[in-house]
Amino acid sequence: MVQPAGCNAEQLRQSFREEAREILVELESALLELNRSSGDAELIGSVFRGLHTIKGSGSMFGFESLAAFTHDLETAFDGVRNGRVPVTCELIDLTLAALDQIRILLDEKGSGAEEPPPACAGILDRVRAVAGLPAPRPAAEPRAHQSGPAAGKESDWQIRFAPGPDMLLYGANPLLLLRELQTLGAPSVRADMAAVPSLAELDPERCYVSWQIVLRTSASRDVIRGVFLFVESDCELTIDPIPTTGAESEASGAGPTPACEADRTALALKEARSVSGGRRVYDQPDSAASLRVPAARLDQVVNLVGELVTVQARLSELSARRDDPELAAVSEEVDRLTSSLRENSMNIRMMPIRGTFEKFRRLVHDLARDLGKNVELTIEGAETELDKTVIDQLSDPLMHLIRNSMDHGIEPPDLRLSRGKPATASIHLSARHSGASVLVGVSDDGRGIDAQAVRTRAIEKGLVAEDALLADAEVFSLIFRPGFSTAAQVTDVSGRGVGMDVVRQRVESLRGTIDVASRPGQGTSVTLRLPLTMAIIDGLLVRVGGSCFVLPLASTLECIELTREDVVRANGKHLANVRGEIVPYIRLREHFGISTAPPEIEQIMVVETGEGRYGFVVDRVLGDCQTVIKNLGRFYRRVQVVSGATILGNGTVALILDPERLVEEAMRGAAHRPRGRPAVRRRRGGLPAN
Repeated sequence: MVQPAGCNAEQLRQSFREEAREILVELESALLELNRSSGDAELIGSVFRGLHTIKGSGSMFGFESLAAFTHDLETAFDGVRNGRVPVTCELIDLTLAALDQIRILLDEKGSGAEEPPPACAGILDRVRAVAGLPAPRPAAEPRAHQSGPAAGKESDWQIRFAPGPDMLLYGANPLLLLRELQTLGAPSVRADMAAVPSLAELDPERCYVSWQIVLRTSASRDVIRGVFLFVESDCELTIDPIPTTGAESEASGAGPTPACEADRTALALKEARSVSGGRRVYDQPDSAASLRVPAARLDQVVNLVGELVTVQARLSELSARRDDPELAAVSEEVDRLTSSLRENSMNIRMMPIRGTFEKFRRLVHDLARDLGKNVELTIEGAETELDKTVIDQLSDPLMHLIRNSMDHGIEPPDLRLSRGKPATASIHLSARHSGASVLVGVSDDGRGIDAQAVRTRAIEKGLVAEDALLADAEVFSLIFRPGFSTAAQVTDVSGRGVGMDVVRQRVESLRGTIDVASRPGQGTSVTLRLPLTMAIIDGLLVRVGGSCFVLPLASTLECIELTREDVVRANGKHLANVRGEIVPYIRLREHFGISTAPPEIEQIMVVETGEGRYGFVVDRVLGDCQTVIKNLGRFYRRVQVVSGATILGNGTVALILDPERLVEEAMRGAAHRPRGRPAVRRRRGGLPAN
């Protein structure tokens, strides 16, 4: 963890909290996987390293109670690593409960030095009993004798720890690291002051001291190195075993040191000095490899980039109207720079969905235990990237979908066996790109949705008429109505009809859509179609009559001409021959009820949708554009074929179309309306004119 100079203590603690929470998610995944593969040495090592990192870095940043609580957990898994402690379901459950307590300790408003909650002591007592660890010694005894590996052959290690000159600026405290070494054994420490400059050159914010340490311990080199994990890139660290012969004399001397003043001067002269007199003993670059930036600052940058894109569009419009080569050159350069800035700012916001998916392993594990069901969670497409804003708001919908599936969809093991299914059910989380969208799916192999029960319940609640003819998709959509539930009784997990309403509201706020597919006795699949980003997209600007529209560029394949002769050859059917392939098309003029006459030659924009290739007939393609998405407001929230609007360079508004929803609406309209009737009647006042 590297922080720029000038970070205060609370900022550093907050950075530690964020990294520790990420480690906790990884620990939960490893523990749940270990529950199925108890002999996996790699998973055991991963759990041990995660606990050791939280303990060591927690101590370094002043989270003493957290470090003390984590210590016995680490010792227990050190016994698992060495084969002394078996992996049992009880140990896994206790460790998961301990991780919950670590989260509580991380969320403390203070420095983390407060006493741990009473629940921590009970968990540690049970961990010690399961792992066969001795009870803690009285607090008056030295900490070095409270811990350390309980068994194994001890050996001596020669450690040289030379912090980088800027380590203090990063918030690290070398003395806390030396204290952490005491938990591994009995160290003998000597400070090396050879590099301390004269008083005139001394910088109080730089570190000049290094340490020579001889450590007798049964821990391995990797465990010793783990103490310095968070600072290893900013220091010179050597860890070498001391041969058995002459070990006592080496220990008593505490390592090689300069014998006289001449030797100390020679050592100091060998070390390169920085401008302020500090020594530079590591070959790492001065700049940090990564920086943690608050999300609010990143959102502000993206908003400014969005405004810049709109201004650049106005500049391009102005340049096109004036015959000024110099202005055109400036416009092109600004366009290039704006495009690069926009692309980089968007990429910064993109994050893999893995972290969101992985934390649901714990939810499935706990619910399966509480409900008495056997359920396995599988994950696909965890590396799929989405906008951070989308990922942040995706957690609640997925949680409610999984809880609903666990409670209503998955059958008890004995019922599954009687139906010829495996006793262990499966819930599958998936994510994949589809054009300018990401499809996030939650599916199970449970009992499926009883469409008749949903319809009956909807009639009872007055949501639909008794004689209404509803397709399965329309019936399934009723489960997302507020307060709707077919559950016979309310449980702690679900049954109040709130969870699915939360899913609908959150997905709609993300400009997404929900598709439900279910087969009785075979399972249910819910697919969330979400935009890749919430801010700016690449689009194609088209004109139909006096209105402009934007089609997402990511889903657009090509543009072809449509003449009157082509329409005659197709006998009036909305079909086009694209290099031997028959592609159906939708006339946006008819779909939106635009009454102006079409031109002699129209354009077909061919796009890729979930239903296959479709075309959209427009009057003219005006060109590509970087589109800053603006919400239309609650009044237009039911207009699903429009995903937003944007402001053009001339100050007018263009609607951003959703090709997927356009095709679905056109197909539904074609199945229910008389031939030749427009799919959508024109509203009074028509569409926004430009």
